[in-house]
Amino acid sequence: MALELFFISGIGCLLGRLAAGWSASTLADMNSGGLIRCSACQQTVSAQTRWFSARPVRCDCGQSPTVIWHLASAVALSGLFYVYSRCLLDPDIACQALHEVRPDGILLTGRLPFHLVFIFLLWVATVTDLLDYVIPDEVIYPGILIAFVAAFAVGELQMIHVWVNWDEAYVSLYGPYLPEWMKRHQHLHGLAWTVAGSLTGASITWLIRWVSGKILGYPALGGGDVTLMALIGAFMGWQPTLCVLAIAPLTGIFIGAFTKLVNGRSFVAYGPYLTCSAYLVLCTWRWLWADYFTMRDIFGHWPSVLGLIGFSFGCLVVLLFLLRLFRAVPTENLRR
Repeated sequence: MALELFFISGIGCLLGRLAAGWSASTLADMNSGGLIRCSACQQTVSAQTRWFSARPVRCDCGQSPTVIWHLASAVALSGLFYVYSRCLLDPDIACQALHEVRPDGILLTGRLPFHLVFIFLLWVATVTDLLDYVIPDEVIYPGILIAFVAAFAVGELQMIHVWVNWDEAYVSLYGPYLPEWMKRHQHLHGLAWTVAGSLTGASITWLIRWVSGKILGYPALGGGDVTLMALIGAFMGWQPTLCVLAIAPLTGIFIGAFTKLVNGRSFVAYGPYLTCSAYLVLCTWRWLWADYFTMRDIFGHWPSVLGLIGFSFGCLVVLLFLLRLFRAVPTENLRR
């Protein structure tokens, strides 16, 4: 497996470098991080340098800082590819090995490239959001289409089925209940799974955006966060998507507070919290679903699902009120 992981890491390094070029190109008229034009003299960076240079980029004028984030992008995505592939393929970890979902061996390998494409798209969205608070539609919508087509064509890419009921009396004897139509129409189930996830991610995030607008006086989430969650739901399904939404506010508390204390920025893009949470759920799904947190008991019972959504919304409302109070505190007082 070591050779396979090395190969996957190399692909991640290459795609990470291309992700930097793609991110800069989508932000050509905004903050492109110095990969489109020099920030001092406005001289245009060549396309070859923007997309393929494996060295730091520095303009001949010598007045702008050296650009190295495109190299960091390559290293970071390589690491993300390695960690996820190891978690998925190592039999001692098997982060998505569930009793309910047992695809053929070749389809497990098929799930790997499906999710690597997903991680790549998440990375591009993260980079653009960090550079200039933008999540480009040209990254999100093709990604959603890829998820829809692949889920329908393969029929076994789901992390968990669109519905699994562990609340039946005969589960201990026969296993979890799966609706009969899911067994007979595998490809339609794949399509239903990805569409349900996408709609869940988009609709709940839109509602969060509306609630935050009422509490803060402006929407704390951008329209790009809504489409980003549609992408996350399309690749992960509705149950993992709810887990992502539940984890993201906790991630936001720590990272947002740290950023405020370090550089005084009162506004931090929320997209990276969502992508970070999605990656964590990908790598820990078996433990979340069955082994430790037993989320399967919640997601097989509709009242419990509604309770989870309500709890997550409650945490978000508290976070938004804390954020409103936190923004009112002068930065100078926090740094004393």
